[in-house]
Amino acid sequence: MLILDEVGVGGVTLRLVRDDIYPFVGGGSKARKAVAYEKFLKERGYNAVVTCGGIQSNHNRAMALMCARNGWKCHLCIQGTAERFFQEKGNALIDRLSGAECELIAPEETSVAMDRAMDNLKKEGYNPYYVIGGGHNLPGGTCFVDAVVDLKKQCEVENWKPDYIFLASGTGSTQAGIAVGLDYVGWNDVNLVGISVARQQKRGKEVIVDFANMLAHYYNMTADYDEKINFTADYLMGGYEQYSQEMKEYLNVVMKKTGLLFDTTYSGKGFWGMMKEIERLKIQDKKILFWHTGGIMNIMK
Repeated sequence: MLILDEVGVGGVTLRLVRDDIYPFVGGGSKARKAVAYEKFLKERGYNAVVTCGGIQSNHNRAMALMCARNGWKCHLCIQGTAERFFQEKGNALIDRLSGAECELIAPEETSVAMDRAMDNLKKEGYNPYYVIGGGHNLPGGTCFVDAVVDLKKQCEVENWKPDYIFLASGTGSTQAGIAVGLDYVGWNDVNLVGISVARQQKRGKEVIVDFANMLAHYYNMTADYDEKINFTADYLMGGYEQYSQEMKEYLNVVMKKTGLLFDTTYSGKGFWGMMKEIERLKIQDKKILFWHTGGIMNIMK
């Protein structure tokens, strides 16, 4: 399912993929991934999930709810302090209500904690699946290849094709999936630009390239994405969950004029970065699409 929209912002007409209202609690790109993981896990007989993310991880929330509706065990390795986790609402509140096991850890403990949780679940008789943070396994990429297939079908009805696609880019699997999807449908001339919400330039691009190459191999396509991935860390504003007052005020104005909701951690940072890139590249007259990856639960934290 792909929901498209169109708005005018700052003299630019934009089209949007509205994954922010994807029909799964909380919406967003992680909800799309959760539906793909659900199908993948059912087909292979898994009945438990171990994964990780921050206090306000959209990924953790989506995985916890996916497990809850299937009666599966879910162990979340949550990177942060117990004080903050039990104080905040948004995704943290849903994690607490979902029935998932919530283990608070330091970021550097993630690998050890996840391995330990996998071993414990196996000893308890479960068949657990290790979901890499952010949905960095195969289902987290193929669902966006499928989404690009749907996008092309819908655009062809209107004889419209984007020149540029922008998105907020975090762990990288969403951008990698869209990049491979564009090649898969023959839209390799579309410029895909990922606006980093957390990672610095070198590491951020590396993980996207690696995942895109893995996906391309799965689809029997040429795995050579080192020169194809356009990822910019120019709008980090200090890093994950950091933002400027200027950006926040701008997003508030956009919300009031369009009804679109943006958080300052994910999609809002991507939208802000996109508008800056449009201005920098002088591409106001191009056909531009913003892939709204969600983040409403982050507004409500």
